[in-house]
Amino acid sequence: MDIGRKIVMIRKNKGISQKKLAQMLNWDPSNLVRIEKGRVIPSLKSIEEIAEKLEVPPSYLIDNNGFPPKIPVVSFASAGEAVNFTDQGYPQGGGMYFIDRPANFSDPNGFGIEVSGDSMVPKYEDGQVVLVDTRKCPQSGDYAVVGLMNGDKYIKRYREAQGVVILESVNPLYEPIVVQKDEIRFAYKIVWVKER
Repeated sequence: MDIGRKIVMIRKNKGISQKKLAQMLNWDPSNLVRIEKGRVIPSLKSIEEIAEKLEVPPSYLIDNNGFPPKIPVVSFASAGEAVNFTDQGYPQGGGMYFIDRPANFSDPNGFGIEVSGDSMVPKYEDGQVVLVDTRKCPQSGDYAVVGLMNGDKYIKRYREAQGVVILESVNPLYEPIVVQKDEIRFAYKIVWVKER
């Protein structure tokens, strides 16, 4: 049973309406509706808050390994020419769609990014999904999802050299992208790729 259905079941067993639980959480009711219908996977913090209000242990709401069973895929990142994919404004835990959590993926706030383009072929292909660990900053030589202050997002090999960051493609048809460190909004190490 998924988290949303568990919340509904416990809430109804305790005689708490959806509106009342949203009030108890100080949330907009639409946020709770999205969680209960499975449109959004709640963050670990939200799970703990819901569990507290329903007077159940947080572990009851999550799967056996202690993490939400699905990972949100939140955006695209360019594996080609620069493309500005704006943040979609999903609430934490929300996404374009969801994929099953791999058994060895332990970041409770990790998320997926869909590859767009061919600059990383054969390592990553257009349409594949990569997962990032938000707790892991890339080291020089790691593959990463990198977001720039101008809104561009890339999937590239991350390299640091002489005070700059070089974003390298696997496909030799693409030139490296050189940016200053202060141009980077975020950089997360890729830890898993969904095979086709």
